[in-house]
Parts: sequence; C-alpha cells; structure tokens
Amino acid sequence: MKLYPQKNVKIRGADRQLSGMTLVEIMITSALMVIVILALVSANYIGLRENQLMSSKSGANNTSRNVANYLYQDIRMAKGYQIGSLSGTNGLIPITNGNQQGVALQLFPILISTNEAIDTTKYTLYYFDLSDAANSNGKLWRYVSTNQTTTVMASNLINTLYFTGEDFTGATQTVRTYKGIIHTTFQFSEFQYPKTKVGSNYLFNYYRVDCRATPHLPDGP
Repeated sequence: MKLYPQKNVKIRGADRQLSGMTLVEIMITSALMVIVILALVSANYIGLRENQLMSSKSGANNTSRNVANYLYQDIRMAKGYQIGSLSGTNGLIPITNGNQQGVALQLFPILISTNEAIDTTKYTLYYFDLSDAANSNGKLWRYVSTNQTTTVMASNLINTLYFTGEDFTGATQTVRTYKGIIHTTFQFSEFQYPKTKVGSNYLFNYYRVDCRATPHLPDGP
C-alpha cells in the first residue's frame, strides 16, 4: 500500500503559488506605479525650472554687473560732468539751469596739465537710445572720444531711461553749486544670457538695478 500525503500537499502549494493576481491587486499596483512615475516627472520638472531660474539670474547678474562696473569706474574718475539731452549735430546739450535730469551723461576724465582745467575735448558719453523703447528695447550706449568707439552697454531696458543729478538728500539738483550724486536705474524687460522674458507669468516679474555714484571732483560745476 502506497500513501502520498506529502506529495499531494506540495502540489497544492505549487498550484497556489502559480495562481494570478486579483483585479483589486492589479488596480492597487497600477495606481502605485502611476504615483511613482508622476513623482519622478515632477521632480525632474522642478529641477529643470530651478536650473533655468538660476541660469537666468546668473546671466542677469553678469550683465548688470558689467554695466554698473563700467559706469561706476567712469563716474568716479571724472573731473567734471554734464547731464543733458542729445543732438545729432551738436552732441550733448547740457542742462545749465533747472532739474538736472536727461538722457545723456558726459564725463570728463582728464585735466590739462598746464592750468589744471578740465579737458573738454576728451570725454566718455553715456546716452539712452529711446528709438525702440516702445518695444521694450531701450538701449544704453557708451562712446569714448579718444578712440571714437561706440558700444551698446545694455539693451531691453524699460521705464526710467535717464540720468539724474541729486544732492546728498536724494533730491534732484536744480543748480550745480555743490557736488552731486549721479543716479540712474536699469530695468530690464528681457535677459540675453540665457534669453529669458521678464514680466507676469515669467520667471521674474521684473529686474531692476539702481546705480548711484559720485565723481571725484570738488564742489561746483
């Protein structure tokens, strides 16, 4: 007589192990997989946006820093300056009386050695180009008279495109009796490196740089 109790138990156990998943188990597993995939996609998207944000901010900081460094250096070494408007034939038209506010800034860095007077034939001229301001693309140009080179220092500028002469309280000067502070603001509508729009629903609502510097010159015009 032969008995096979152990063999029958093993076969039933094998049959149990080979049985399929129920519908509920499949639905739960699928839901978990979808959640994991969505979490991975979201993490990658957030990482890409963060990288874009940091790259744009770095590019904007680099652009504004270069502009400010040139402007600060030229203003601080100036022995004299004039603020005014720009004429294509007459060059800078300075504001002699009234509010010291205009689109152009002329800086005189050199003195004549014989009499220590300002050499007005050698200068650096900064001026805002408003010709494309309606398209949020105002430009700041820099012209050096000694080598007659003209360079675009900043573009995609909006709003207050002018230079202002201020006193120590921050009020706009009306006379040049005392040494003033030169103030200008750069507000960008777009960054170039990398190219990033500025405004509502973009990475930045606005980006503005305030520049104030005092020339190394005595009181008076």
